[in-house]
Amino acid sequence: MEFTNLDKPPGRPVSRQKIDTNSPTPLSHQLRSILLHEIKEGVYKPGRRIPSERILAERFRISRASVRETIAAMLSDGTLFRTVGRGTFVSSAENRPPGAARGAGCLQIGFWISESIFNFVKPGYNQTLTGVAEVCRNNGHALRFHSVDEQRETLEQLFPAEADHLDGNIVLGGVNHAVLERLQALDAPLILVDMLFQKEGPHVVRIDYGRGTELAMEHLIGLGHKEIGFIGFAGSEKYQMFWRTLEAAGLPYNPRYVQFLEATELQPGIVAGYESMQKLLASPRLPTAVLITNDYVTLGAIEALSIAGVTVPGRMSIVGFDDLAQSNFPLTTVKADLVELGRIAARTLLDRIDHPSDGVDTVVPIELVVRGSTAPPMKVAEAETAPPAA
Repeated sequence: MEFTNLDKPPGRPVSRQKIDTNSPTPLSHQLRSILLHEIKEGVYKPGRRIPSERILAERFRISRASVRETIAAMLSDGTLFRTVGRGTFVSSAENRPPGAARGAGCLQIGFWISESIFNFVKPGYNQTLTGVAEVCRNNGHALRFHSVDEQRETLEQLFPAEADHLDGNIVLGGVNHAVLERLQALDAPLILVDMLFQKEGPHVVRIDYGRGTELAMEHLIGLGHKEIGFIGFAGSEKYQMFWRTLEAAGLPYNPRYVQFLEATELQPGIVAGYESMQKLLASPRLPTAVLITNDYVTLGAIEALSIAGVTVPGRMSIVGFDDLAQSNFPLTTVKADLVELGRIAARTLLDRIDHPSDGVDTVVPIELVVRGSTAPPMKVAEAETAPPAA
């Protein structure tokens, strides 16, 4: 095969895709997606040398270390090969090095998440990603992280070229509907993990939030609370079990005590919680307890209560989810092992790659951890004369 030594690609121009330094997607992963797209589009044909590390670093305004990491990954999976003294070239079927391609033990696993969802509770999703990465690393497989920016206008922008070469995919929390449909259409197993809203179709690995919500509500009702509010998503399993538990206990559902978060306008969790609690505080009457969709939203809600002089748990008891809050506040929460969730998702995907089968839901158990943010409700007279929060 004839090789060319030109750094500048002939014929077709390079794409205008850029690296977003503010994106949660690692720089090396962004660069890899761009290079794969350019290879697919024929900018770099099989046997053609790709630009040097220096030129790529200058073009994308990133460090050579990030470029080197990208090239190393593409050499490992067989997309590129290196000739001593000549440079790094695009592989083809006849020059792909043995043991570096699919079927040789190293699988390419895609990990997908909406950028807005990732930023909503980044610490929690990072824990799940850690579990997935651990299983992939221990089994000698490569993990490709894809953060989907749903503000982009076209499917081609949302969906990187390398996705067609992945052996399996994990979607955490949720992604753009068009991307999910594209992933479902690929000839590769797909696992949905901890979706914000209930989904049907491929294999789903989910936390038992229904049972967790039931435990939290039973705890609050057992303390004597009869006016209970909710902050979270309207279509979620948590919300469904919230109103069903109220109904089963013969307690009233008050829409003024409920604040819904909008999936289309997700903010960082603490900000969302702060603003939601401010809206609830504007009501003429407050609930005595509130169930909140996760601990970071809860921290924002508690901050709003503190500013308003509403004590926790004196005037209002609070229950969160996921045991994520890294603060000194003793928060009662519904706890899930998010790292183990990631491990289970990765093992499930690898099992489905080896043994294709129909999707069956896997449910991760949950527990209620009672701390200092819940207590019996104050009497009305006590609530009206309670001192402001410290």
